[in-house]
Amino acid sequence: MEGMRVLQAGGRALDAVERGIGAVEDDPAVATVGLGGAPNLDGVCELDASIMDGETLRSGAVGALRNIRHPISVARKVMERTPHVLLVGEGALGFARSLGFREEAGCWKPGVREKWKELRRELEALNVPGRDYLGEIAAFLRARVEGEEPAGTVSAVAVDGKGNVASGNSTTGLIMKLPGRVGDSAVVGAGVYADNGVGGASTTGVGEVAMTYCLSKRICDLMASGLEPQRACEKGVMETVSTRGRTGEISAVALDRLGRPGAATSKKRGFEYAFFSADMEEPEMREVFPVE
Repeated sequence: MEGMRVLQAGGRALDAVERGIGAVEDDPAVATVGLGGAPNLDGVCELDASIMDGETLRSGAVGALRNIRHPISVARKVMERTPHVLLVGEGALGFARSLGFREEAGCWKPGVREKWKELRRELEALNVPGRDYLGEIAAFLRARVEGEEPAGTVSAVAVDGKGNVASGNSTTGLIMKLPGRVGDSAVVGAGVYADNGVGGASTTGVGEVAMTYCLSKRICDLMASGLEPQRACEKGVMETVSTRGRTGEISAVALDRLGRPGAATSKKRGFEYAFFSADMEEPEMREVFPVE
């Protein structure tokens, strides 16, 4: 709703994407997005986010950013204030500090700390003499990914009244990930892509899947070749999970330059997304299931 209000007031697609994602980053009920959400192996929340402007093809991203409430806003500043695309870790934090973003440490969203402690105990039980503990950690994470462990990125694509397209996303990444791991939400072309001449796309799910196939860019390329957004999403997701053999769930949303939507998923239980256009009073919730 926050993003749509921007568009209804005649605002820019970039502002709508940033505002809409920022609202989810603030939501205490969403444990996989925003400060205080799902932590890494050491119990630290490291945040990834990116945003792309379809008018200029410029983009900005942050990876493994700590202690900042709105990584999507820092990502936008990377795009607007630097010649770079991606800043990570301490560099991203120092950049945020230089622009006046306030650090907030020690907060947890409801239930997150308890979940992390439970998983940490499971892992520590595997740390016994004579066993490859790093290998055990890798196997533990792989099993969670292959077992359809819930993962959530807030993904958004918008087209404004002037035909400008923007795409963005933000996430904490997979709970218990190795410190320093950066997922697709910080990788332009994998997690987001936007081009005024075509449309935009964004992904959610297991980041390594989208990164392997540059899924958002692939969907935009498919739309550029003439496929409607729905078919482009379906084809992109199917190619990603079938031809490359990657395990883990992935979903994608897209809008073409005319504002027509599409979405696809590999999740057996389905994927729900919201669609909102200028002629609607409320967002419409839609659901898609894997194409057989």
